[in-house]
Amino acid sequence: MIPTPRRAARPYTRTAVLAGRYGLVHLAGELDLETVPAVRDAVRRCLDNRPARLRIDISGVSFCDCSGLGALLWAKAEAARAGTGFHLSGPPQPTVARVLDATGAAAHLGLAPQPAEGKRR
Repeated sequence: MIPTPRRAARPYTRTAVLAGRYGLVHLAGELDLETVPAVRDAVRRCLDNRPARLRIDISGVSFCDCSGLGALLWAKAEAARAGTGFHLSGPPQPTVARVLDATGAAAHLGLAPQPAEGKRR
């Protein structure tokens, strides 16, 4: 039997703007080439409300490839262009933390370094 190719499901996204001041985009699922358009759409919808600060919660993201990483960097740049503060929050799942730490994107996006698996601080 030949396995069928895995199709990435659209990520679960939830956006909210609270009191016109704070925007939240909560992501869950896989962040990859097929799901990036939904993420970008969620960020645009949130920024359309002109929040003072945009927070993207990636604690529910189980996988992130280079296109997903690009979407997070794009979101920070879009927030800056809109005059909106940006905050990436987690904690990220271990596979996502490795991508962010290995590329240096964690520091660039303002995410605190995550302890390596199996090690305590």
